[in-house]
Amino acid sequence: MGAGLLLAAAYMLTRRLWMSIGFHMAWNYTQSGIFSGIVSGAYAKPGLIKATIEGPLVLTGGEFGLESSLMALLLCTSAGVMLLIKAIRRGNIVPPFWSRARAK
Repeated sequence: MGAGLLLAAAYMLTRRLWMSIGFHMAWNYTQSGIFSGIVSGAYAKPGLIKATIEGPLVLTGGEFGLESSLMALLLCTSAGVMLLIKAIRRGNIVPPFWSRARAK
């Protein structure tokens, strides 16, 4: 949910996919390529740093990885809300097609 909001808000802000794709690539690379973490429930691949993450499942994401943790949800949701507010202030929100048809 948080990642969906973040990536959608990044697209709404820029009206291009580059920022959404960049966020997704940076997240996956940082998680697996640098910290040897589990990406999307797959297995951990060796990265630059061999991090051992221990703690409650709510904070660590458990077997699925950090993507399913409360910390990731809070980070992605708060960043997504900030980008969404910025997109609204710039007037980048496009009304749905059914309301655009009535406005003409």
